[in-house]
Amino acid sequence: MLGQGATETAEGGAWRRCAVAAAMVMATAVFAPPAGAETLTIGTGSNRGVYIQLGKAICDIVKREMRGYACKAVTSKGSIDNLIGLKKGTYDLGIVQSDIQYHAVNGTGTFANIGALKGIYSLFSAHPESLAVVTKKDSGIRTIDDMKGRRIDIGKVKSGTNATMRLLFEAMNEPLSNFPLVANLDIKQQYEGICKRRVDTSAFLAGHPNSNVRKLIELCDINFVQVRGDAVDRLLASNPYYVRAIISKDTYDQMKDDIETIGLVATVMTSDKMDAATAYYLTKAVFENLHFVQSKHRAFLRLHPFEMARKGMTAPRHPGAAQYLREVGRLP
Repeated sequence: MLGQGATETAEGGAWRRCAVAAAMVMATAVFAPPAGAETLTIGTGSNRGVYIQLGKAICDIVKREMRGYACKAVTSKGSIDNLIGLKKGTYDLGIVQSDIQYHAVNGTGTFANIGALKGIYSLFSAHPESLAVVTKKDSGIRTIDDMKGRRIDIGKVKSGTNATMRLLFEAMNEPLSNFPLVANLDIKQQYEGICKRRVDTSAFLAGHPNSNVRKLIELCDINFVQVRGDAVDRLLASNPYYVRAIISKDTYDQMKDDIETIGLVATVMTSDKMDAATAYYLTKAVFENLHFVQSKHRAFLRLHPFEMARKGMTAPRHPGAAQYLREVGRLP
């Protein structure tokens, strides 16, 4: 009897091993690369921005790691343009700011008139786009509370910088009417505004290091304002697409301290036109080659897999991406 039981156990073990092997084969078949070449097109942003660098890095990984796929990163007008491209099928992937993603899936903000977009999915997030509030070194402004009663520039109307600054002052319970001057300067005007003391503070919402901020540092002595405190806590609690961020002291020359601030997150999105296999292998390829992405721009140096899986993701997760992220323990 003992010999027979041992034989049955061995046979059972062999059967289980075969079953596991069969399941693995089936999983591979579900997520098999395409037989013919397939090109993924990524909508990014301007040639001078960070989005195009992210798109190029993803494409390099795709071409190297995903057999049967080609990839190209194309310039665009930014987040909203990329979402439109996803809906139309012009783009397979689009880089979208986290607040735009939120409003698109909820039919709020910019999308209040047209309603929520259907059939768009999130894959993962990338670098933060941090709010940099700058001032002359001798202005006496160190934190956002010091800005009260000063001449401020909150960025161009309808820009991400402008929207963020308005929310910040709202959280501070400081109506813009309390300030002696509220300017809406474009980039070129911002240089003169700060350096010639026409305004006391100016703001940039961007991936860092940023060429415009770097130029401003070269033109005149500036400090960065700490964006922290109870008002920031309130803003984050009521606006889930914002995150805490740090502009580290090694980001720009002459910085002495890390700067606490807030920011949005660049997110990588797709549509229901992308199949599960492509979403799975794309997410897998990026996460398993994160060091390569980090090497392509200083804004990517602090990318962390756990944060990339969770931060800024308000759109439904693509099933293929979700499966990979659950497999590696990045999602519950």
